[in-house]
Amino acid sequence: MPNRNLLLSIYLRHVLRTGSQLLVASAIILLVVQSTAFASAAQCLDDAGIARVARVVGPDGQPVYARVIEARDGVPIAVAPIASTDTPLADVFEAVATPIGLDATVWRIGEDEVRERVCAPVSVPQEALYDETSVIISVGLNYAAHADEAGGGDVFLFPKPVEPSAPYGHVAPPDGVVLLDYEVELAYVLLEGVDLSNRPDLDSFLDNTAFFVSNDITDREALIKRVGFSPPGIGFVEGKGQPNFLPAGPWMVRGRELFAAAERCGQKGLRIGLSVDEGDGFVERQNATTEAMIVKPHDLLAQIANQIESEGLRTTMPFESRGGDQRFPFAIQRSDDAPAMLPAGTIIQTGTPEGVAMQAPSIPGVTFRGLLRLRGPLEQFRIEQIARAKTGEPGGYLAPGDRVRAWIDGLGAQEFDIHPAGSKIQHDPCD
Repeated sequence: MPNRNLLLSIYLRHVLRTGSQLLVASAIILLVVQSTAFASAAQCLDDAGIARVARVVGPDGQPVYARVIEARDGVPIAVAPIASTDTPLADVFEAVATPIGLDATVWRIGEDEVRERVCAPVSVPQEALYDETSVIISVGLNYAAHADEAGGGDVFLFPKPVEPSAPYGHVAPPDGVVLLDYEVELAYVLLEGVDLSNRPDLDSFLDNTAFFVSNDITDREALIKRVGFSPPGIGFVEGKGQPNFLPAGPWMVRGRELFAAAERCGQKGLRIGLSVDEGDGFVERQNATTEAMIVKPHDLLAQIANQIESEGLRTTMPFESRGGDQRFPFAIQRSDDAPAMLPAGTIIQTGTPEGVAMQAPSIPGVTFRGLLRLRGPLEQFRIEQIARAKTGEPGGYLAPGDRVRAWIDGLGAQEFDIHPAGSKIQHDPCD
């Protein structure tokens, strides 16, 4: 989608220079038709009747899984409870497949209630990640345009050991974090466990996964210090694994329903985007389609299996937890001769498109500037980025007071505030 916008923008500039009113009119018509087509595709998915599952706090204060009956601008405003939160996810999606009856209980969620009542759609407790009984895996450089803006490199994997947080509320980075960045991503959760030596085919995969919006919040300074200009390095788990760095939701949809509906709506992929409001209204930062992924969601299972086979069960990227360095696994292996498993509830983030705040520098330029100050290029780049963040330039790193809105067609929209570094962390209302 962005490539078409770019071409049309170039075309408009050309015809304005030539002064051809006919060509100007035709270009404007193309833009209108394109925008209408995008809006129609999104509306088609909204009207498709796919079963949308959220985790919400009921009027009695108890969390439950619920079917989203009505949404406004990607935010659930009416839900029907379907199961307790200790129900296995596979059973939840069997329950939501049953059509809702006329006598079903329906709860309204007011605009002023979404922060306290809408939770991350799936729970992965922090202790389960630290105890290595649950797994969350992220993917780097899975969109070519993002790989280019990051300085190049191949698709790679890393664990993200942080429990999902609510889609509405706030993100508060740890004290001292200045280079706070965003990454909207299509994520999915496994409804059943996967033996990586006997992976499901595509149909089985789509039947046993549910997709949702996630945001791979990142401390870029950790990456700069421990990665280098050409990722991967060893800073990704540290830079992305901090508390509150995984806003998720607002709802999830079973894979087979989501992509069947997208196909019926004439979409090969799902539109994905993110905007930031720095005080003057939301401005688009990311806008792409999941069709541009290099490694597709189903094929990421093979990528994980190959990673384990070639480099071992655990990441080489250290993360300080519980008073020492922990190297988190890519899967769960009960014994040396047992297969590597992704248990039910495993979350996999599929990567972000282009448009993040941090852009790779000109290496000759930053090297030269560093030499003038007796600094290495990485240190020079880090200092320049911190200076850039502190100026608060438009379109840069996230700062206190900013609002972030991330969305994917058919999966709703999340919206949260950025609080000052070191502020109290917001916990998921269902947990």
